[in-house]
Amino acid sequence: MDTGNLKNNYKFYEGFEGEEEIIMYIKENPSINIHIWCGYFDEIFKEANLEGKGWKGFTRDYHQEEGAYICDDYEIDLKEYREDLLQYGNKKYKNEETKEAYNLILDILDYAINNKLTVIMEVS
Repeated sequence: MDTGNLKNNYKFYEGFEGEEEIIMYIKENPSINIHIWCGYFDEIFKEANLEGKGWKGFTRDYHQEEGAYICDDYEIDLKEYREDLLQYGNKKYKNEETKEAYNLILDILDYAINNKLTVIMEVS
């Protein structure tokens, strides 16, 4: 996988400077990082599955304010977070940019999994 779209990527935070930002980066190579405005996360994760199976990954952290929402430099469980993210893959988003941000998140997770790397997530 080409890391071109994963190096210092601010595309989904530009224009929202000063608002809450989600940062994900590769611990072993911090120049591979993405910055996403919280509004995109809101649109992806706000309507969580309530079937009683329990939340995990991004959904748990987002709704219960855990993980990166309370810890700086939070190391995520790649497989758990990827599996959680995939639940939202067929969701219809109001903004096309949200789907693009979703795909970028999936890209960094896949890159890290395929290369046995660590992803750190921060909410600031």
